[in-house]
Amino acid sequence: MASKRQLIEVDETTATRLRERADAQGISVAEVVASLTALSESPVEISAEDLADLDRQWAAIQSGQEATIPHEQVAQWLETWGTPDYKPFPVK
Repeated sequence: MASKRQLIEVDETTATRLRERADAQGISVAEVVASLTALSESPVEISAEDLADLDRQWAAIQSGQEATIPHEQVAQWLETWGTPDYKPFPVK
């Protein structure tokens, strides 16, 4: 049985990214959206060891240890993702 089609409106940037992802994977935009929806509904499993490591990292961030990177610097770097200006994050 064929599924009923729906029209969902998205902004131009999102539409472009969906089309690019679909083209890269050789599937339709509808299949990309379906897979992203299924992924967002899947529970994330994390080991107790990984969770403890994340807790240690978060404690370091909250205490302002030198090894942490300021939010503004990370946010600025994230803005370059998918652009010609993208470079790997500079290691201190």
